[in-house]
Amino acid sequence: MPGVLPFAGPSTVRRNPVARMPTLRLGRAARVAVLAACIGLAGAPLVAGCGAAPPATTAATASVTTSATKAVAAQDNPSSTTATPGRYGNPAAAARYWAAQSLEDNCGLVSVADVVGEITGTAPSERQMLDLAESTPSGTNPGPIYAPRNDPSHSGPNAGIELADLVVLLDHFGIKSEMVSATEPDRTGLPALEQYLAKNRKIIAFVNSSVILNADDQRTKADHFLVVTGIDTDTQIVHLNDPGIDHADEQVGVATFMTAWETSDQSIVVTAAPI
Repeated sequence: MPGVLPFAGPSTVRRNPVARMPTLRLGRAARVAVLAACIGLAGAPLVAGCGAAPPATTAATASVTTSATKAVAAQDNPSSTTATPGRYGNPAAAARYWAAQSLEDNCGLVSVADVVGEITGTAPSERQMLDLAESTPSGTNPGPIYAPRNDPSHSGPNAGIELADLVVLLDHFGIKSEMVSATEPDRTGLPALEQYLAKNRKIIAFVNSSVILNADDQRTKADHFLVVTGIDTDTQIVHLNDPGIDHADEQVGVATFMTAWETSDQSIVVTAAPI
């Protein structure tokens, strides 16, 4: 399995807990209450949770292989987009690839599936992502990216997957990507996100979920992965495919997003520019 691409920031971090989502179809108030009650304190930055699954099936493997082939073609032949001044990305097109996480700690896996769908047109299922992560060695820690189904780590401080392993998973689908953080200020921040989106690059951001949802829980440490699908500088809105809620295209103010994102030193995984 290919390793992680070079990164100037921290390279070894521990895993942290992420949102528990036992019920997916909730009203916003109930959704916030569930998320606030279940998100644990995050430890070191650059990690959020991911959950276990049964052994991979032949059908799942075939689907993953097909997605990888499509990814190479998509990155070699990017689709053209119509640019609108002040608007970056295509949240309406990205919305079809949103999915809700069904486990307490697999937001990273669902976010990877979202990005694969946006690039190839076919998103792997949550089950396929769990199978893949359980059988793929981590790029930074001993063992697999995602612990086995009954592993006690899923309910402890070592739950979740690392930011670096999002790169490993995307590479499995033939999608090149890299980690970026505030250690490279010219490559992160809102202007950088706008330019990534303008160039049809996909972004997974590491944020504090309580800030995003305005929940009553810790707001100082990042604990959640989500996909940034658009930015509108006229309305000061950031569009998100957030697997921790019950709908696609969540829209939050720029100030809210920046506060949530700052908790990870503006850490992201961004895909390579289409050729």
